[in-house]
Amino acid sequence: MRVAVAAWLIPGSGHLMLGRKWRALILFISILSMFLLGLVMSGEFFTVHAGSLLERLGFFGEMAVGVAMPTTLFFGYSGGDPFFVSADYGTAFLVAAGMLNVLAIFDAYDIAMGRKN
Repeated sequence: MRVAVAAWLIPGSGHLMLGRKWRALILFISILSMFLLGLVMSGEFFTVHAGSLLERLGFFGEMAVGVAMPTTLFFGYSGGDPFFVSADYGTAFLVAAGMLNVLAIFDAYDIAMGRKN
């Protein structure tokens, strides 16, 4: 379970704990790059208190990226600009980074449990 929590907090750290350094590096760079590209494209952060179920799911998708989202909120990123031309793509990148991290968490957990090599 520690591997799964570490993989959620910092993308790739679960694989690093399992001794898979190259896979950990690839996951860390790809997930963080997607997240940063989403920020550069002025992607919007969803809230858990939104009226729509899809917006709530988007919030959990973005939170799956780990400490990157709370860190960005702490440093003052307030979310996207809906009038910016690539804001929708940025939002998609933010959610996709979280979903990719969910897959990495499941992969690290399966390796730790011995179900995968």
